[in-house]
Amino acid sequence: MSINFSWKKVDGFDKELLLYGEGYIGKPVTLDQNSGGVVTTDKGRKIIPQGVYLYGASNSLITNPQQMAVVVAPTSAKATVTIGTKLVVTAKAEGDVAIDVELKKGSAKKASVETTASKVTVNLGVDKNDNIVSTYGDVVKAINDNQDANTLVVASLVAEADAEVVAVAGTGTTANGGATTVASDIDGVLLHSIDVTDGEATGAMMIAGYINMDNMPEVPGAAVMAKLPNIHFGRID
Repeated sequence: MSINFSWKKVDGFDKELLLYGEGYIGKPVTLDQNSGGVVTTDKGRKIIPQGVYLYGASNSLITNPQQMAVVVAPTSAKATVTIGTKLVVTAKAEGDVAIDVELKKGSAKKASVETTASKVTVNLGVDKNDNIVSTYGDVVKAINDNQDANTLVVASLVAEADAEVVAVAGTGTTANGGATTVASDIDGVLLHSIDVTDGEATGAMMIAGYINMDNMPEVPGAAVMAKLPNIHFGRID
């Protein structure tokens, strides 16, 4: 039996988290600014984003649903590396696997990405004179929008770096994965982002069903999956 919840979309945060729209089981939960995981928007709103893991402040929300929910944050030793003083690449894949990341001059106008099990290659866009035109902002978007690359790494800019600076070719480096650990039990996954700016708010916590892992904030590791035996993480293709 599925349970449907009404919710208010938080602009800029939510994706379609459900892999299948029917057949999931959820529970209403209460969160506030002390629940953890709060992100502040550029408009000053306090948001707890979808996809975070939840448990009760004192014990399980399954057996004691009247308590406040808190965010459970997995920890990991995943490496972060900087390329060309502008680009930050953080490993997402678990395990001590070396992921090579290379930026090189391509042959098309738009940047593209090629991925193997251990390497992400960004082919930088060029103009008609064979000059590189792709910026570091373009590189970040190309990596993060590529489903295969985004499974291995996530890209961002160095703080205060100008996204419009043209990227430099020929730079390669390595990002190392690491095992994820979870100190607390987990009851479920927050299905939709919650605005807690004005205090307590009610959200929907999924406790069983199918989730599209590509739309999670981070790809769930083995330790997280072990805590959620009734939730199955998969991909559309």
